[in-house]
Amino acid sequence: MKKIWAIAKNEARLCYGFIRRDAGMGMIPIPIFTAASLLYRQAPVVEMAIAIPKTLLLGLLFLYSFVVGNQICGIQEDQINKPDRPIASGATTLQAARIRWAVLTSLFVTYGCYLGVGIWSTMWVAIAFAHNFLSFGDFGPTKDMCIGLGCVAQLTAAWLIGGAPYDVGWDWIKIIALYTLFPIPLQDLRDVPGDLAVGRRTTPILMGDFPCRIYISLGVFISQFLLIRYRILEYRIDWSTITLSSVIGMLALTIIFRLFAFRNVKSDQYSYRLYTVIYLFQPLSACITLR
Repeated sequence: MKKIWAIAKNEARLCYGFIRRDAGMGMIPIPIFTAASLLYRQAPVVEMAIAIPKTLLLGLLFLYSFVVGNQICGIQEDQINKPDRPIASGATTLQAARIRWAVLTSLFVTYGCYLGVGIWSTMWVAIAFAHNFLSFGDFGPTKDMCIGLGCVAQLTAAWLIGGAPYDVGWDWIKIIALYTLFPIPLQDLRDVPGDLAVGRRTTPILMGDFPCRIYISLGVFISQFLLIRYRILEYRIDWSTITLSSVIGMLALTIIFRLFAFRNVKSDQYSYRLYTVIYLFQPLSACITLR
């Protein structure tokens, strides 16, 4: 039992090391958006209590399978930008990570089929494979496209598990996906030194620092304006949606201000954290608005 416990603790430590930077974008939005779907069709509390934990596990597998593959292919960059990651730090071997990726990917597709969203799980695996193993993640436009399409796969699966009409969910998903497609180069601003060292051509490197900051700012502003004006306030105007819209608007303006006021790696890391907070607010806004 002690040996089993030691193995379990080691696996939990490695899991945390792999996913800790990306849980806000990759795992948590899935159960939140499922909750929005359930709330829209006024599902019984018992059904919600069963469905949401199921989608939390789906979110974990969604993220875990991706980041392991991503870190397998990004060891050189991680040794410069994120040396504490499990493979770069030597906490696990490359061979063990490859086995873990194969197992996690198989589990993710199988579990997605069990939940009735096998097509969207398979779509995410194909996107993740192209991003990580076909070098789509090394070139800015293809990397950003993969993340935008990944958002569609992620949130569509979550919505369909909740059982609400697809067209209602798609109205939200297409606007949320804009937020992951255009402003996502914000995550690459902090990684420019490592990306240059390994020959990647991310959007900040292709566009240049200042033009890319303008591009990101426009993406943040336009996507959040569309979300607030044509989803939140068009569907419901009360104290909850007005407060929600104000918070999202202030966070968006804060990111835009920081992009130009504090142009350094540490500040860009913090701005990216704010970016992930706004991403979490978007499925949450669907819960509040569609309840």
